Amino acid sequence: MKQRAHAWVALRSLKLVSDSNKAAKLVELLSYYVSDVWEGAWLPDTLIVDMQYGHIFKMDSDPQRLGSDISQQQWMKVPYTQLKKKLKGQRLCLEYAKDSPVLKEPYKSHPTDGGHLPNRVIAISQTIADMLKMSDYPLIFYARGEKSKAFADDLMAHKVKDLSVSPIFSPREIALMFFILAHYITDGHMPLHCDLRDFGNDRSTVGRLPRELHPSIEAKWESYFPEKNKLMLHEYLMESIDEVVNSLPNDSIIGIEKDDKYRLNPAISKTTGDEWQEMVYITRTSYALSRKWIDGPYRDADALVAAKSEEFKDITNCIFHDAVESVARLWLKAWERFLD
Repeated sequence: MKQRAHAWVALRSLKLVSDSNKAAKLVELLSYYVSDVWEGAWLPDTLIVDMQYGHIFKMDSDPQRLGSDISQQQWMKVPYTQLKKKLKGQRLCLEYAKDSPVLKEPYKSHPTDGGHLPNRVIAISQTIADMLKMSDYPLIFYARGEKSKAFADDLMAHKVKDLSVSPIFSPREIALMFFILAHYITDGHMPLHCDLRDFGNDRSTVGRLPRELHPSIEAKWESYFPEKNKLMLHEYLMESIDEVVNSLPNDSIIGIEKDDKYRLNPAISKTTGDEWQEMVYITRTSYALSRKWIDGPYRDADALVAAKSEEFKDITNCIFHDAVESVARLWLKAWERFLD
């Protein structure tokens, strides 16, 4: 995923949360700092720079690449029926991958080169809830819609130390963390972030995919989203979030807004477990999708499109549909943890 795609997913997720009518205060908070989406959703690549381990969860079932006889570990099978039970809501990627042969085999993340994307997601989500609890004095009461009795009296009569709940994190810092979280969740939906065949892995060269395939797919996706000047929402721009997310290039294959098959559901389903479990199941699905979709050493995205044009379009929409709903779902989970 590149910058335009990440920014668009974050904005479309914000619109989906708004459409759900589940967290008006969260929508208001993120909307107030929406001009930070462009940079915030890209900070994991530009400032944090943990791509080699924080953005991936690469899996395999090949003993040669895993360094262990995984075929003996039958408990590591996670078939479609189990994934379907754990991943609530409409998961288009899972429906595409449900007959992928790898789901019938034991498979797992590589012990040293697999990455720890699920860990990053749950850590950031928990941190957001903590930041909300330790936010500037006005925010904590505003978000919960009620004031503590301790602050109902004459404020002039209180000692200074009693007037500050924990003035540490500003609303803007919290909004940035939501946008950063969106980056990691979205990366879990990029199939090659979850497939050990990707060239980024430094183990055996057997079964590797060509070096250019991963970045060329992301570059092709990037061309389907609004230009940078549309996604950098500043006060001098006259377009709304609705208008920006719909400002797709004329040749874009993204059909989320116009094709019922890929339409987003504002009745956002909850997770069956915590963020770590949710991301493990999401990345397992991405791995299965990758193995079914990329069934040969296509040199780049153009070769993949030439071989599977309609499939490329369908999978692209499945991926971004699921990514948007997952970001919205896990944003709500972090917010609700704070409110609870």
